Amino acid sequence: MILNNLKLRCYRNLAKVDIAWNEHFNVIYGLNAQGKTNLLEAIYLLGHLKSFRSNRGQDLINHLDEEAWVGAVINKGGVIHQLEIGLQKNGRNPRVDGKTVQKLSHFLGYLRTVLFTPEELSKIKGFPAGRRALLDRAILQIEPAYLDRVQEYERILRQRNQLLKKEAGEDELAPWTEALVRTGSRIRHDRQVYLERFQPFLCRIYKEITGGKESARLIYSVEQKGMKEIKNQLNTSFERLASRERSLGLTLAGPHRDDLNFLNDERSLRSFGSQGQQRSFLLAFKAAQVMDLEEQLKEPPILLLDDLASELDSRRLEGFFSFLLKRRGQVFLTSAQQPRLADPLRQMANFYKVDQGLVTATTPERG
Repeated sequence: MILNNLKLRCYRNLAKVDIAWNEHFNVIYGLNAQGKTNLLEAIYLLGHLKSFRSNRGQDLINHLDEEAWVGAVINKGGVIHQLEIGLQKNGRNPRVDGKTVQKLSHFLGYLRTVLFTPEELSKIKGFPAGRRALLDRAILQIEPAYLDRVQEYERILRQRNQLLKKEAGEDELAPWTEALVRTGSRIRHDRQVYLERFQPFLCRIYKEITGGKESARLIYSVEQKGMKEIKNQLNTSFERLASRERSLGLTLAGPHRDDLNFLNDERSLRSFGSQGQQRSFLLAFKAAQVMDLEEQLKEPPILLLDDLASELDSRRLEGFFSFLLKRRGQVFLTSAQQPRLADPLRQMANFYKVDQGLVTATTPERG
Protein backbone atom coordinates (compact mmCIF):
# COMPACT_ATOMS: atom_id res chain seq x y z
CA MET A 1 0.00 0.00 0.00
CA ILE A 2 1.59 3.22 -1.19
CA LEU A 3 0.44 6.84 -1.03
CA ASN A 4 1.64 8.17 -4.38
CA ASN A 5 0.70 11.79 -3.86
CA LEU A 6 -1.32 14.14 -1.67
CA LYS A 7 -3.34 17.17 -2.75
CA LEU A 8 -4.82 19.65 -0.28
CA ARG A 9 -6.88 22.77 -0.75
CA CYS A 10 -7.63 25.18 2.11
CA TYR A 11 -6.78 22.49 4.69
CA ARG A 12 -5.88 24.23 7.96
CA ASN A 13 -2.81 26.39 7.14
CA LEU A 14 -1.99 24.33 4.03
CA ALA A 15 -3.69 26.45 1.38
CA LYS A 16 -2.41 24.48 -1.61
CA VAL A 17 -0.36 21.28 -1.51
CA ASP A 18 0.37 18.97 -4.42
CA ILE A 19 3.27 16.69 -3.65
CA ALA A 20 4.54 13.25 -4.67
CA TRP A 21 5.95 10.98 -1.99
CA ASN A 22 8.79 8.49 -1.73
CA GLU A 23 7.40 4.95 -1.62
CA HIS A 24 9.70 4.06 1.28
CA PHE A 25 10.67 6.81 3.73
CA ASN A 26 9.54 10.45 3.95
CA VAL A 27 10.92 12.96 6.44
CA ILE A 28 8.84 16.09 7.03
CA TYR A 29 10.63 18.73 9.08
CA GLY A 30 10.25 22.35 10.12
CA LEU A 31 9.67 24.55 13.14
CA ASN A 32 6.60 24.14 15.31
CA ALA A 33 3.22 25.41 14.05
CA GLN A 34 4.30 25.38 10.38
CA GLY A 35 2.03 22.54 9.22
CA LYS A 36 4.00 19.29 9.64
CA THR A 37 1.38 17.54 11.74
CA ASN A 38 -1.35 18.91 9.48
CA LEU A 39 0.14 16.83 6.65
CA LEU A 40 0.05 13.67 8.75
CA GLU A 41 -3.48 14.51 9.86
CA ALA A 42 -4.63 14.81 6.24
CA ILE A 43 -3.15 11.40 5.41
CA TYR A 44 -4.77 9.92 8.53
CA LEU A 45 -8.09 11.48 7.53
CA LEU A 46 -7.99 9.66 4.20
CA GLY A 47 -7.59 6.37 6.06
CA HIS A 48 -10.03 6.89 8.91
CA LEU A 49 -12.47 9.61 7.79
CA LYS A 50 -11.75 11.38 11.07
CA SER A 51 -8.97 13.48 12.53
CA PHE A 52 -6.77 12.31 15.38
CA ARG A 53 -6.79 15.86 16.79
CA SER A 54 -10.29 17.35 16.49
CA ASN A 55 -13.87 16.13 16.20
CA ARG A 56 -15.05 19.42 14.67
CA GLY A 57 -15.03 19.57 10.89
CA GLN A 58 -14.67 23.33 10.87
CA ASP A 59 -11.27 23.01 12.59
CA LEU A 60 -9.92 21.30 9.45
CA ILE A 61 -10.85 24.19 7.18
CA ASN A 62 -8.73 27.30 6.83
CA HIS A 63 -10.42 30.05 8.84
CA LEU A 64 -10.62 32.25 5.72
CA ASP A 65 -12.52 29.63 3.69
CA GLU A 66 -15.89 27.88 3.81
CA GLU A 67 -14.73 24.44 2.69
CA ALA A 68 -11.62 22.36 2.12
CA TRP A 69 -10.60 19.36 0.03
CA VAL A 70 -8.24 16.43 0.61
CA GLY A 71 -7.28 14.04 -2.18
CA ALA A 72 -4.74 11.35 -2.94
CA VAL A 73 -3.79 8.67 -5.44
CA ILE A 74 -2.92 5.36 -3.81
CA ASN A 75 -1.55 2.04 -5.00
CA LYS A 76 -3.36 -0.76 -3.20
CA GLY A 77 -2.16 -4.22 -4.17
CA GLY A 78 -1.12 -3.00 -7.59
CA VAL A 79 -4.48 -1.28 -8.25
CA ILE A 80 -4.62 2.51 -8.46
CA HIS A 81 -7.43 4.31 -6.60
CA GLN A 82 -8.29 7.96 -6.12
CA LEU A 83 -9.54 9.00 -2.68
CA GLU A 84 -10.99 12.40 -1.90
CA ILE A 85 -12.90 14.06 0.90
CA GLY A 86 -14.76 17.33 0.55
CA LEU A 87 -14.90 19.08 3.91
CA GLN A 88 -17.65 21.47 4.93
CA LYS A 89 -18.20 23.01 8.33
CA ASN A 90 -21.19 20.76 8.95
CA GLY A 91 -20.09 17.57 7.21
CA ARG A 92 -17.84 15.77 4.75
CA ASN A 93 -18.26 14.06 1.39
CA PRO A 94 -15.96 11.05 0.85
CA ARG A 95 -15.49 9.68 -2.66
CA VAL A 96 -13.62 6.67 -4.08
CA ASP A 97 -12.68 6.72 -7.75
CA GLY A 98 -15.10 9.59 -8.32
CA LYS A 99 -18.09 7.92 -6.63
CA THR A 100 -19.63 9.05 -3.35
CA VAL A 101 -19.68 6.29 -0.72
CA GLN A 102 -22.92 5.62 1.16
CA LYS A 103 -21.49 4.07 4.34
CA LEU A 104 -18.38 5.05 6.26
CA SER A 105 -17.21 1.44 6.41
CA HIS A 106 -17.18 1.35 2.58
CA PHE A 107 -14.50 4.06 2.55
CA LEU A 108 -12.37 2.50 5.25
CA GLY A 109 -9.79 -0.06 4.20
CA TYR A 110 -8.52 1.62 1.04
CA LEU A 111 -5.74 3.46 2.89
CA ARG A 112 -4.61 1.80 6.09
CA THR A 113 -2.40 3.89 8.36
CA VAL A 114 -0.86 3.34 11.79
CA LEU A 115 -0.20 6.51 13.77
CA PHE A 116 2.23 7.31 16.59
CA THR A 117 1.75 10.71 18.20
CA PRO A 118 3.07 12.02 21.55
CA GLU A 119 -0.46 12.88 22.69
CA GLU A 120 -1.30 9.16 22.85
CA LEU A 121 1.20 8.65 25.66
CA SER A 122 -1.36 9.99 28.13
CA LYS A 123 -3.57 6.98 27.38
CA ILE A 124 -1.17 4.61 29.11
CA LYS A 125 -1.75 6.24 32.51
CA GLY A 126 -5.13 7.77 31.69
CA PHE A 127 -8.68 6.45 31.74
CA PRO A 128 -9.55 2.97 30.37
CA ALA A 129 -11.46 4.52 27.44
CA GLY A 130 -8.17 5.65 25.89
CA ARG A 131 -6.64 2.19 26.07
CA ARG A 132 -9.81 0.61 24.66
CA ALA A 133 -9.67 3.09 21.79
CA LEU A 134 -6.09 2.02 20.95
CA LEU A 135 -7.23 -1.58 20.70
CA ASP A 136 -10.47 -0.89 18.83
CA ARG A 137 -8.73 1.25 16.20
CA ALA A 138 -6.21 -1.53 15.64
CA ILE A 139 -9.00 -4.08 15.08
CA LEU A 140 -10.84 -1.67 12.79
CA GLN A 141 -7.81 -1.46 10.52
CA ILE A 142 -8.01 -5.20 9.94
CA GLU A 143 -11.79 -5.44 9.74
CA PRO A 144 -13.68 -2.26 8.75
CA ALA A 145 -17.00 -4.02 9.54
CA TYR A 146 -15.95 -3.90 13.21
CA LEU A 147 -17.04 -0.24 13.10
CA ASP A 148 -20.62 -1.31 12.33
CA ARG A 149 -20.61 -3.68 15.31
CA VAL A 150 -19.27 -1.03 17.68
CA GLN A 151 -21.80 1.53 16.46
CA GLU A 152 -24.64 -0.97 16.92
CA TYR A 153 -23.45 -1.71 20.45
CA GLU A 154 -23.27 2.00 21.30
CA ARG A 155 -26.80 2.55 19.96
CA ILE A 156 -28.16 -0.30 22.11
CA LEU A 157 -26.21 0.94 25.12
CA ARG A 158 -27.68 4.45 24.81
CA GLN A 159 -31.21 3.05 24.64
CA ARG A 160 -30.67 0.75 27.62
CA ASN A 161 -29.25 3.62 29.69
CA GLN A 162 -32.30 5.74 28.85
CA LEU A 163 -34.59 2.95 30.02
CA LEU A 164 -32.64 2.58 33.25
CA LYS A 165 -32.86 6.32 33.89
CA LYS A 166 -36.63 6.36 33.48
CA GLU A 167 -36.95 3.24 35.68
CA ALA A 168 -38.50 1.07 32.96
CA GLY A 169 -39.92 -2.33 33.90
CA GLU A 170 -38.02 -5.56 33.37
CA ASP A 171 -40.22 -6.55 30.43
CA GLU A 172 -39.21 -3.38 28.60
CA LEU A 173 -35.54 -3.61 29.60
CA ALA A 174 -34.97 -7.33 28.90
CA PRO A 175 -34.83 -7.17 25.05
CA TRP A 176 -32.21 -4.43 25.22
CA THR A 177 -30.18 -6.39 27.77
CA GLU A 178 -30.31 -9.42 25.47
CA ALA A 179 -29.21 -7.31 22.50
CA LEU A 180 -26.37 -5.82 24.54
CA VAL A 181 -25.17 -9.29 25.53
CA ARG A 182 -25.25 -10.41 21.90
CA THR A 183 -23.35 -7.43 20.48
CA GLY A 184 -21.08 -6.96 23.50
CA SER A 185 -19.99 -10.60 23.50
CA ARG A 186 -18.99 -10.34 19.84
CA ILE A 187 -16.88 -7.24 20.54
CA ARG A 188 -15.16 -8.90 23.48
CA HIS A 189 -14.47 -11.98 21.38
CA ASP A 190 -13.08 -9.84 18.54
CA ARG A 191 -10.74 -8.12 21.00
CA GLN A 192 -9.50 -11.41 22.43
CA VAL A 193 -8.87 -12.96 19.01
CA TYR A 194 -6.91 -9.89 17.96
CA LEU A 195 -4.80 -9.78 21.13
CA GLU A 196 -3.90 -13.47 20.93
CA ARG A 197 -2.51 -12.89 17.46
CA PHE A 198 -1.01 -9.49 18.28
CA GLN A 199 0.80 -10.33 21.53
CA PRO A 200 3.82 -12.21 20.06
CA PHE A 201 4.57 -9.25 17.75
CA LEU A 202 4.42 -6.84 20.68
CA CYS A 203 6.81 -8.91 22.79
CA ARG A 204 9.30 -9.29 19.95
CA ILE A 205 9.36 -5.63 18.91
CA TYR A 206 9.62 -4.34 22.48
CA LYS A 207 12.66 -6.50 23.09
CA GLU A 208 14.22 -5.18 19.89
CA ILE A 209 13.60 -1.54 20.82
CA THR A 210 15.05 -2.05 24.31
CA GLY A 211 18.04 -4.08 23.13
CA GLY A 212 16.69 -7.27 24.69
CA LYS A 213 16.80 -5.81 28.21
CA GLU A 214 13.05 -5.49 28.89
CA SER A 215 9.85 -7.44 28.20
CA ALA A 216 6.28 -6.36 27.44
CA ARG A 217 2.86 -7.95 27.80
CA LEU A 218 -0.81 -6.98 27.54
CA ILE A 219 -3.61 -8.30 29.76
CA TYR A 220 -7.26 -7.85 28.76
CA SER A 221 -9.67 -7.57 31.67
CA VAL A 222 -11.97 -10.28 30.25
CA GLU A 223 -10.61 -13.75 30.93
CA GLN A 224 -13.39 -15.92 29.45
CA LYS A 225 -12.65 -17.62 26.14
CA GLY A 226 -15.16 -18.46 23.42
CA MET A 227 -18.48 -16.81 22.60
CA LYS A 228 -20.58 -19.08 24.85
CA GLU A 229 -18.43 -18.45 27.91
CA ILE A 230 -18.26 -14.70 27.24
CA LYS A 231 -22.06 -14.51 26.90
CA ASN A 232 -22.58 -16.47 30.11
CA GLN A 233 -20.21 -14.20 31.98
CA LEU A 234 -21.92 -11.06 30.68
CA ASN A 235 -25.36 -12.39 31.59
CA THR A 236 -24.08 -13.19 35.07
CA SER A 237 -22.70 -9.65 35.40
CA PHE A 238 -26.06 -8.11 34.50
CA GLU A 239 -27.85 -10.30 37.06
CA ARG A 240 -25.34 -9.39 39.77
CA LEU A 241 -25.38 -5.66 39.02
CA ALA A 242 -29.13 -5.26 38.38
CA SER A 243 -29.95 -3.33 41.55
CA ARG A 244 -26.92 -1.02 41.25
CA GLU A 245 -27.71 -0.30 37.60
CA ARG A 246 -31.25 0.73 38.52
CA SER A 247 -30.09 2.96 41.36
CA LEU A 248 -27.48 4.67 39.17
CA GLY A 249 -29.44 4.63 35.89
CA LEU A 250 -26.37 3.33 34.10
CA THR A 251 -25.18 0.12 32.42
CA LEU A 252 -22.28 -1.20 34.48
CA ALA A 253 -21.18 -4.26 32.46
CA GLY A 254 -20.00 -4.74 28.91
CA PRO A 255 -17.05 -3.98 26.62
CA HIS A 256 -17.47 -0.24 27.25
CA ARG A 257 -16.21 -0.92 30.80
CA ASP A 258 -13.24 -3.16 29.92
CA ASP A 259 -9.59 -2.25 30.31
CA LEU A 260 -6.10 -3.22 29.18
CA ASN A 261 -3.17 -3.58 31.54
CA PHE A 262 0.22 -2.78 29.98
CA LEU A 263 3.07 -4.69 31.64
CA ASN A 264 6.79 -3.99 31.53
CA ASP A 265 8.85 -6.84 33.02
CA GLU A 266 5.55 -8.08 34.54
CA ARG A 267 5.00 -4.80 36.41
CA SER A 268 2.19 -2.37 35.64
CA LEU A 269 3.43 0.31 33.28
CA ARG A 270 0.83 2.73 34.67
CA SER A 271 2.17 2.40 38.21
CA PHE A 272 5.86 1.74 37.77
CA GLY A 273 6.90 2.57 34.20
CA SER A 274 9.29 5.41 33.41
CA GLN A 275 8.49 7.87 30.63
CA GLY A 276 10.99 6.14 28.36
CA GLN A 277 9.36 2.77 29.01
CA GLN A 278 5.90 4.17 28.33
CA ARG A 279 7.06 5.68 25.05
CA SER A 280 8.80 2.48 24.04
CA PHE A 281 5.72 0.41 24.86
CA LEU A 282 3.41 2.61 22.82
CA LEU A 283 5.83 2.54 19.89
CA ALA A 284 6.11 -1.25 20.16
CA PHE A 285 2.30 -1.42 20.19
CA LYS A 286 2.17 0.53 16.92
CA ALA A 287 4.97 -1.50 15.35
CA ALA A 288 3.23 -4.75 16.33
CA GLN A 289 0.06 -3.42 14.73
CA VAL A 290 2.02 -2.81 11.53
CA MET A 291 3.37 -6.37 11.55
CA ASP A 292 -0.05 -7.87 12.15
CA LEU A 293 -1.55 -5.85 9.31
CA GLU A 294 1.22 -7.00 6.98
CA GLU A 295 0.61 -10.63 7.89
CA GLN A 296 -3.18 -10.48 7.64
CA LEU A 297 -3.52 -8.31 4.53
CA LYS A 298 -0.34 -9.38 2.70
CA GLU A 299 0.66 -5.74 2.27
CA PRO A 300 2.16 -3.23 4.70
CA PRO A 301 0.18 -0.28 6.05
CA ILE A 302 1.49 3.27 6.05
CA LEU A 303 3.28 4.29 9.24
CA LEU A 304 2.82 7.87 10.49
CA LEU A 305 5.31 9.01 13.14
CA ASP A 306 4.74 12.45 14.63
CA ASP A 307 7.72 14.00 16.42
CA LEU A 308 9.24 10.61 17.20
CA ALA A 309 12.80 11.78 17.84
CA SER A 310 11.77 14.01 20.75
CA GLU A 311 10.06 11.09 22.49
CA LEU A 312 12.85 8.47 22.56
CA ASP A 313 16.44 8.39 23.71
CA SER A 314 19.12 7.52 21.14
CA ARG A 315 19.31 3.84 22.12
CA ARG A 316 15.59 3.21 21.80
CA LEU A 317 15.39 5.32 18.64
CA GLU A 318 18.18 3.26 17.07
CA GLY A 319 16.29 0.08 17.97
CA PHE A 320 13.15 1.35 16.29
CA PHE A 321 14.97 2.51 13.17
CA SER A 322 16.41 -1.00 12.99
CA PHE A 323 12.83 -2.26 12.81
CA LEU A 324 12.01 0.21 10.03
CA LEU A 325 14.95 -0.95 7.92
CA LYS A 326 13.63 -4.51 7.97
CA ARG A 327 10.20 -3.68 6.59
CA ARG A 328 9.06 -2.68 3.13
CA GLY A 329 6.24 -0.28 4.01
CA GLN A 330 5.92 3.45 3.49
CA VAL A 331 6.85 5.73 6.42
CA PHE A 332 6.15 9.40 7.16
CA LEU A 333 8.20 10.96 9.97
CA THR A 334 7.92 14.54 11.27
CA SER A 335 10.69 16.32 13.13
CA ALA A 336 11.46 19.88 14.27
CA GLN A 337 14.82 19.65 12.50
CA GLN A 338 16.10 17.52 9.66
CA PRO A 339 17.14 14.37 11.55
CA ARG A 340 20.57 12.85 11.08
CA LEU A 341 19.77 9.44 9.66
CA ALA A 342 22.39 6.79 9.23
CA ASP A 343 22.86 5.03 5.91
CA PRO A 344 21.09 3.25 4.33
CA LEU A 345 17.96 4.89 5.79
CA ARG A 346 19.11 8.34 4.69
CA GLN A 347 19.77 7.13 1.16
CA MET A 348 16.26 5.74 0.74
CA ALA A 349 14.50 8.81 2.20
CA ASN A 350 12.98 11.93 0.71
CA PHE A 351 13.06 15.14 2.76
CA TYR A 352 10.43 17.88 2.81
CA LYS A 353 10.58 21.18 4.64
CA VAL A 354 7.38 22.84 5.83
CA ASP A 355 7.50 26.59 6.36
CA GLN A 356 4.34 28.63 6.97
CA GLY A 357 2.18 26.10 5.17
CA LEU A 358 4.48 25.71 2.16
CA VAL A 359 5.94 22.25 1.50
CA THR A 360 9.26 22.05 -0.34
CA ALA A 361 11.38 19.03 -1.29
CA THR A 362 14.96 19.37 0.00
CA THR A 363 18.19 17.37 0.03
CA PRO A 364 19.38 15.41 3.09
CA GLU A 365 22.07 16.79 5.34
CA ARG A 366 25.03 14.53 5.96
CA GLY A 367 25.51 13.43 9.54
